[in-house]
Amino acid sequence: MKLLSKHTLRFETFNDAGAFGILEKDWESLCNELAADSTVFASLVWYRNWWKYYSEDTKLHLFTMWEEEKLVGIAPLMQGKSTFHGISAKTIGFIQNNQSLHNDFLVIPEFRNIFLQSLLESLFEQSFQWDVLYFRNISRLSDNYKSMAETLENDGRRWNMKSTPFDTPYLIPTGTWPEYFTGRSQRTRKTLKNIRNRVRKTGEFTVKNIRTREEFLSCKEEIFEVARHSWTESIGGSLGSAVNRSFYESLAFESAAKGWLSVWALYLNSKIIAVEFHLRAFGKEHALAGHYHPEFASLSPGTFLEMAILEHIFEEQDRLKVYDFCGAFDQYKKKWTDTYIPHCDVYIFKEQIFSRYIKFQEFTLIPLLKKTLRRGKILD
Repeated sequence: MKLLSKHTLRFETFNDAGAFGILEKDWESLCNELAADSTVFASLVWYRNWWKYYSEDTKLHLFTMWEEEKLVGIAPLMQGKSTFHGISAKTIGFIQNNQSLHNDFLVIPEFRNIFLQSLLESLFEQSFQWDVLYFRNISRLSDNYKSMAETLENDGRRWNMKSTPFDTPYLIPTGTWPEYFTGRSQRTRKTLKNIRNRVRKTGEFTVKNIRTREEFLSCKEEIFEVARHSWTESIGGSLGSAVNRSFYESLAFESAAKGWLSVWALYLNSKIIAVEFHLRAFGKEHALAGHYHPEFASLSPGTFLEMAILEHIFEEQDRLKVYDFCGAFDQYKKKWTDTYIPHCDVYIFKEQIFSRYIKFQEFTLIPLLKKTLRRGKILD
């Protein structure tokens, strides 16, 4: 077993976006070495595009650890501001927003403990730059999360965590599609069969998996048009919403070059009526976003497309080991799977009045107010 010492390791923090170019080969090598635990959300392709389109008013803070010339750990962080129930505070945390469905550190397991210890030491040495360390949406099953929690406890640091809505459901395809489908509830099977029959009676339908740049270019305007008609457009959450379109279009081109693009489209009489934007990497397919045209809502095109995608996934289980539904464990996803990954937000505080007040507000005052309001409603 290799004995590790900080004397044999090198640490470097990058604060300029040029780091993505400098680190590209090493970052990709690290992700490939961690393939079983990697996701597309950990890739340089994801972070480079995210930074290009969403990083306004933030500062890059990439903490890296090297053994000689080998990159063995990355903390993909940014410095900015977050609002905690109306109070604005300086934070350092993951490079992320609502498009980022899995966040974590990238570190080779044998280096995990010393990497996280060194990261936390470095951040506390620079505590004048932040009020709260705010690591959002990290898996509670992650060994990195467990190691960080243990380190914080051992060091006597003030920290808390909250569960998030992103209890990401997933499916490991085994057996055949007919066997899997038969395993759904009788009610679910009946509903799905009725949806399939309605679509088939309406006209000629086709499901297409768009994998290349050329294929994406040929239909991207139609894809974004469906997104713009989605209900999520009104809250700025669709693929077609302003900055989101630029991000996903750029992400599609870069992902296609790596063989990661996997956009699914449902055509009815040669017209796209539903679409799902997926990425596949490291043996996993991630369903990032989906939309359908409301004109065809009575046909349940989103459900029909999901069923067609899953059937195809079962045919590819030699290459795809995990199907990630992404996001919250919504009711409509529960007909497909019972398994999920719980996520949480981690808050780390320093010994300073403002930081301690935020801790009091978030974990004592607000919960007490909510409890009081609930009790009042019950009494009414």
